[in-house]
Amino acid sequence: MLTKTKPFDWRERDELWQQRSFLLSCFVRMKAEITTHTYEFIDYLISQGYKPPLTSLDDVDRNIRQLYKEYAEHTNWDDRI
Repeated sequence: MLTKTKPFDWRERDELWQQRSFLLSCFVRMKAEITTHTYEFIDYLISQGYKPPLTSLDDVDRNIRQLYKEYAEHTNWDDRI
């Protein structure tokens, strides 16, 4: 029986899953509802090479909140965090 191997997808590298988890934790800390838009936004940030500020988690959360607001306005999402 032959099995198909899945083609390599750069989005599935271990370090990117770790980055997704870290960025998702920002939304959890902000007590924001996690929606498909949240995941799409996180994937967008990763695809654009986003590097969070390393000063504090509060700074990361503020930065993510601002970027999400701008992204939601650009995409006409009605999500609020």
